[in-house]
Amino acid sequence: MWEKCLVIAIAFGGVLLFDGFALRGKLTARDKLVYGSIVLITLYGAIDFAINQDWPDYLDLANIPFGKAAKTMEQLLQTDWER
Repeated sequence: MWEKCLVIAIAFGGVLLFDGFALRGKLTARDKLVYGSIVLITLYGAIDFAINQDWPDYLDLANIPFGKAAKTMEQLLQTDWER
């Protein structure tokens, strides 16, 4: 687990350091909000991966509006390959 955390910290540190220098003075307040949101969502996914807990994932959120339709399509496309 510590190895995963170290790799995540190095990766996020490198990205934030590079973006800090490359985007300094070029972002509006809205751009910073969108960038920060993307970083937080990605950080949540990375922490979920590193500690290997059963936290809600992106697929769980997509399952709320699309779950019933996806189940129906899966049942329609099922094939019995053992004939």
